Amino acid sequence: MDTDVDLIVVASDRPLLPFLEARLLFQQQEARFSRFLEHSLVSRLNRGETIADPWLDAVIPLTLQAWAATDGLFNPLVLPALAAAGYDRTFRQITSGAPRPLPPPDPRSAIEHTPNGWRLREGQLDLGGIVKGWTADLAAEHLATACRAPAMVNAGGDIRCLGEETPGLAGWRLSIEHPSGDTAWEGTIAHALATSTTLRRRWRTSDGRIAHHLIDPRTGLPADSPYVQVSAIAPTCREAEIWAKAVLIGGPETLDLAATLHIPTFAIDARGGVHIGPGWPI
Repeated sequence: MDTDVDLIVVASDRPLLPFLEARLLFQQQEARFSRFLEHSLVSRLNRGETIADPWLDAVIPLTLQAWAATDGLFNPLVLPALAAAGYDRTFRQITSGAPRPLPPPDPRSAIEHTPNGWRLREGQLDLGGIVKGWTADLAAEHLATACRAPAMVNAGGDIRCLGEETPGLAGWRLSIEHPSGDTAWEGTIAHALATSTTLRRRWRTSDGRIAHHLIDPRTGLPADSPYVQVSAIAPTCREAEIWAKAVLIGGPETLDLAATLHIPTFAIDARGGVHIGPGWPI
């Protein structure tokens, strides 16, 4: 998934088999859902195939739920806009791009579940973000169950915690780094924390502008938001990842929407100012 993954278990012995199983899970999920692999489920759907697969049965309804919850700011069909901006290959290989307005279609009509499986009526899928958060959830739950111990998985900033890091802590001690390099926040998280930023996966386009990987579905262009980094706390890593991106794209209005759904958020604007949503642990 083009990221580092940390697996942590509070145990007296290193649980080698559960660690290997969690690593295998991430590898299998990449093989299923990477848009850069020719034979992945996502690539096959994007080529127009109809596919019956239990993993698609699990993840596609989650994407539709996320689209509805975020008022469309999470849209799994942004791939054409992302590719036009230059992200049509793995990040390390990006050399240019020419962003142009390519708003994605409504996923409710574009993604169809037929008797023979799933198919796309229009658009193309990019499920990388939601699958990474979802896989962090699955891996953490597997480690905690297999080891009968507190566990944490950090998949490139998508963090899922179960149990207590130390007795009486009621969670895991985590921190958020400010773009300046200082610590913006530190505290205890009991479930999941995810952070999204426009400051890292960015590149220079063919006309000299700077593009990044977060597409605003309303415009089909890289998001132009007052925020440059957003963190979200949620019951699952999948939800935290979705809301971190949605608030970063949508700005203050979406931060307020997240608050109504009891998703605490922590946003940093381009000047370094911090904007904390209701419920964030201080």
